Amino acid sequence: MSLTVRARRVGSCLLLWLLAGVACQPPVRYDLVVRGGALIDGTGAAARPADIGIRGDRIVAIGDLGAVPAGQTINAAGFVVAPGFIDVQGQSGTTLLLDGHGESHLRQGITSEVIGEASSPAFWTPETADADQLRAFGLTHDWTDLDGYFRRLEERGIAINLATLVPATMARRQVMGLENRAATAEELAAMEAFVDQAMRAGAVGLSSALIYPPGSFASTEELIALARVAARHRGIYATHIRGESFNLFEALDEAFLIGREAAVPVVIFHLKVAAQRNWGRMGEVLAKFREADTAGQRVSATMYPYTAGGTGLAAALPLWVQEGGREAMMARLADPGVRTRARAEIETTIDGWENLILASTFEGIQVASVPRESDGSVVGKRIAEVARERGEDPWDTFFGLLLSTGGRVGALYHMMSEEDVAAGLRLASVSIGTDAAALRAEGALAQGQPHPRAYGTFPRVLGKYVREDGVLHLEEAIRRMTSVAATQFGLVRRGIVREGYFADLVVFDPATVADRATFERPHQYPVGIHHVIVNGVPVLTPEGLTGARPGRGLYGRGRGR
Repeated sequence: MSLTVRARRVGSCLLLWLLAGVACQPPVRYDLVVRGGALIDGTGAAARPADIGIRGDRIVAIGDLGAVPAGQTINAAGFVVAPGFIDVQGQSGTTLLLDGHGESHLRQGITSEVIGEASSPAFWTPETADADQLRAFGLTHDWTDLDGYFRRLEERGIAINLATLVPATMARRQVMGLENRAATAEELAAMEAFVDQAMRAGAVGLSSALIYPPGSFASTEELIALARVAARHRGIYATHIRGESFNLFEALDEAFLIGREAAVPVVIFHLKVAAQRNWGRMGEVLAKFREADTAGQRVSATMYPYTAGGTGLAAALPLWVQEGGREAMMARLADPGVRTRARAEIETTIDGWENLILASTFEGIQVASVPRESDGSVVGKRIAEVARERGEDPWDTFFGLLLSTGGRVGALYHMMSEEDVAAGLRLASVSIGTDAAALRAEGALAQGQPHPRAYGTFPRVLGKYVREDGVLHLEEAIRRMTSVAATQFGLVRRGIVREGYFADLVVFDPATVADRATFERPHQYPVGIHHVIVNGVPVLTPEGLTGARPGRGLYGRGRGR
């Protein structure tokens, strides 16, 4: 046996040098080591100094790793090292097809995202695909199932991980179209089969969006039946409840009832108290959560740290105007009598649907986007402001914007109080979600004036609500952004820095991390996020994006059952 082979067997460069006089390098033990940072591991435990050793896509060592050789080293001295943040309510299902970097989310420290509130590209059919958005991005719909969608994303390359819920809205639309009526027994069975197939394919749970047709047409009984299917596959029920302003407490009662009857965990999307007359009632909302928790029910919520929501301007119309889809809605709005009736109902009716105009007023509704061929001068302005500029009644401005754009107006609704936002964030089971698509500060994804949450949600929590206002301790904020989120949505081996877990990490400066995006200038990246690692691969450094796209599709626990 040669001296070299003997030296390899004992694994000693020193022995090789002694016996043969040959110099060598010690073997690389880790692909990547993050050294010298203050580790906040996502469990809520206090920060502690620790190095993190990564091999492949997993964390394999945590502690004082000394001078152990590594293929690559990140110096995290003076910074916090935490699990990658999990966006529990993203909307990036289509934008990631166009730009897999997901830059406005990645630069926040987001390493995983859950989509599927009202729609998910994973379950599109040729009839239900968002043709307008695909066409605008120059994309085509050429997949038939969740595997195909994830395969399409991974072939193009994505920098963050992606999971999806199966929307009850899509199940209803697939079976019943846009009709406003109760489902027959046969139709309900077909919807249950749709959800069952999606859960077996890997959806993490069932979602509902109950202020938007046709999801708003679903009865409580229909939702219970579909939630029971998700429960059989160890999924959850996540819901944009029927009302977040005047009908808030009734809507919460319905969501909790669905959870009890279906024996499924309930997650309330973007918890809020909307409409000025309701401000200050977040304490009553939190009492309902504590009561349910005491009774043994698994209920939790998500939030974004802003006092404005965002959706389409058409969502402010009564449901009967929206019924049947956009073309039917526009045909109705062309009738002056319909507009008169709709105005009268909005001004006087708050029962049974989400009255966004009463909740916000025209002073609080801000135009976020219009089609490219429309008058872009209105973008960024409140409807009341546009009306004053035009010398017209705000109602005429409201209806005129819808009529001139085919109903395709994005809007921000300023309707919450800062005190209620802070109070909600204190609920221990609240996680954080952007409720936004991943964008980019230039190019095709930099159009209009979107909600700043697309760029600033997670850094805003760390900067404003931790460092400046003291609403949360840093370790608790990290817990909400990571392990709480992973537990809510069943994301396995993510959300905690632990040996054997996936190496999704963020390195940030707690003294400087902050959002920069505003309602007036939303396309601005945050500061203070220095490194982001996804599945063991650096994707963001202080110099910018690395170009790596190691993200992957994340499947639910019902896959293959």
